[in-house]
Amino acid sequence: MQNRLLELIQYKTNGIQADFAELMGWSPQYLNKLIREGSMGIKPITALLEKFPELNARWLLLGEGVMIDSGYDIMKSHIFRLLQLEKYMPVMAPDELRELSDGKVNFDEEVIEKWERLLSVRNEQIASRFKAAYQKQEELCKRNKA
Repeated sequence: MQNRLLELIQYKTNGIQADFAELMGWSPQYLNKLIREGSMGIKPITALLEKFPELNARWLLLGEGVMIDSGYDIMKSHIFRLLQLEKYMPVMAPDELRELSDGKVNFDEEVIEKWERLLSVRNEQIASRFKAAYQKQEELCKRNKA
């Protein structure tokens, strides 16, 4: 278990034990003791699993499988994709928004290209409105000075 704890420290804090101890709310001495003894009781194991829900408990306890649960990776990539699609929400049709809110994240390339075009037009319209408002403001300032 000592090696797995060291791997986790490497993964989470680039091997910096003091940073990992702080992350866990442990003293560096306590972490050092866990590493040195090579075995852990239920409290530090529970603390690790609570702090890092993506951590594969079977890997931590038995050394079987992978450190990070693949389900977590899937969820992380799903969230990342949602964040990528968020910028298109102002130009999505109601049915497309509904699909997105229902969890669909894989849209055809044609649909994304359509959103890109609509977003570009929208941004140009907004920029044009800002420019017109700025020019109007400048005219008002000139009139007030005169």
